[in-house]
Amino acid sequence: MSIRTAAAHRNLLYLLSRRELRTRYKRSLLGWMWSLLNPLVQMAIFSVIFLYVFVQKAPVGDPSGLESFPLYFLCGFIPFNFFALTVGVSIGTVQGGASLIKKVAFPHEHLVLSVVFAQFVTVLIELGVLTVAMLIAGNMVLPWLPVLFVIIVLLAIFSAGVAMLLASANVFFNDITYLWAIAAQLLFYATPVIWDPESVGEPWLTNIASWLPTGAFVMAIHEVMYDLHMPSLARFAQLTLYSLASLCIGAWGFNRLSPKFAEIL
Repeated sequence: MSIRTAAAHRNLLYLLSRRELRTRYKRSLLGWMWSLLNPLVQMAIFSVIFLYVFVQKAPVGDPSGLESFPLYFLCGFIPFNFFALTVGVSIGTVQGGASLIKKVAFPHEHLVLSVVFAQFVTVLIELGVLTVAMLIAGNMVLPWLPVLFVIIVLLAIFSAGVAMLLASANVFFNDITYLWAIAAQLLFYATPVIWDPESVGEPWLTNIASWLPTGAFVMAIHEVMYDLHMPSLARFAQLTLYSLASLCIGAWGFNRLSPKFAEIL
């Protein structure tokens, strides 16, 4: 897909993104509240397990001094959930748009990117609610919101690359959907969402989490929202590298397979 072609079909991308947002909770009583209910339910479950079953202390923010496992969990779960849902939903978008692909000439990437944009809107709403909760807890996160936005944009780019690669592969191998369900679960526990890298006492585990793409993004967001300090330049360079590499590989793989979609579908 060339930039000129993508720009020429920007209205289609807008319409697809709007349709994704409108149909997500269609005929649902709670509607958009579901996007907030899931993180809150997960927070409650893991808070009980962490604080009362394993009787662990909540991580202490440095230098913020914040000590709240529920808020620590949400700082990691919301961005991870954004990545996992974006990729998970995107995997079936090409097959779901089979009738459109066979009838109309357009950049097929827009089917995937519409999900990315829709999920991006959702995660911004969730982070907005989390920001209010942080302020109530006494964590002055407002000056750090521009930094947080940059990190979320990089995460969206990274997610788009992974989503395009898996969505294109899923047209030829339907096992991708099932493999992703397993991979997402493994990534969740390998990413420091419910555990603190500083307190595990295993340097090798911390190193793995730090170099794992999802771990790097979550740790950066913990630093910004929970600890209230700027991630290092090395961390920003790492996130940028992951994002650009993912986008390039995903776009390359998608463009190589895209001409065969109509034939296979």
